[in-house]
Amino acid sequence: MKSALVVEGGAMRGIFAAGVLDVFLAKDCAFDFAIGVSAGATNLSTFAAGIPGLSRTLITEYATRREFFSPLRFIRGGHMTDVHWLWHQARAQLDKQGTHEEATLPVYVGVTNVDTGTCDYLRATTDNINDLMVASCSIPVAYRDQPQIGQHRYVDGGVGDSIPVRKAYEMGARDITVVLSQPLGFSKPSVHSGWLLEKLYGHQPALLQTLLQRPQFYNDTLAFLQNPPADLNLNIVAPPAGFNVKRLTMDRRKLNRGYKHGKIAALRMLRQLRRAA
Repeated sequence: MKSALVVEGGAMRGIFAAGVLDVFLAKDCAFDFAIGVSAGATNLSTFAAGIPGLSRTLITEYATRREFFSPLRFIRGGHMTDVHWLWHQARAQLDKQGTHEEATLPVYVGVTNVDTGTCDYLRATTDNINDLMVASCSIPVAYRDQPQIGQHRYVDGGVGDSIPVRKAYEMGARDITVVLSQPLGFSKPSVHSGWLLEKLYGHQPALLQTLLQRPQFYNDTLAFLQNPPADLNLNIVAPPAGFNVKRLTMDRRKLNRGYKHGKIAALRMLRQLRRAA
């Protein structure tokens, strides 16, 4: 069966996936392709490059700096989360620690098309990876730009498809490992700031509709995970119920605990798979 690795985004909650993927690297877990959005995509970039610990460093050491997260800069008209700056710190580390060759693992990155409101899945290459990663992490409102790739502008891939497991299934994968950013049992609440979204994105009706419908689409994906097709072998790695890392958590102690939670959950899943075999 074709196998796929799917990694959810979630900004700083991506520290959990950083721990999971470091275990997968240590255990030589192999997949035919991978799909990620937002922080899930950047986590996959270090996984595909085979550099353990880099995602942890990027989240705990770089993403906690004022260069990345600054409410004051946002009030003054700038970005609250400068994902362009953060990704280029990541890229500098990848170039320094890795090779300049394309990774052998095909990595597809989800980006939300502003014109259609749907998620496009583009394969990361040496030519497009900078624009692609910045676009996939461009959280509406928090990052004021809408990066352009080709003929289209894009925002955070998690807006259109937070957990691209159905896309992996459509691409032929029948053995899928999904790394979530929220504990099992979580469901996304309905949008309570629709008036604000309409004010900000009323001139982009397709994007606005996707933003308003995001909770429904997210919860539909959770239903797919709970009741997968009969021909799909699905493995889910999720944070524990006590996971207390939020989207913009800057407390390094909490982040480091979140990383450990990821390692523990990955080791537990691999032990269960060995016993089942």
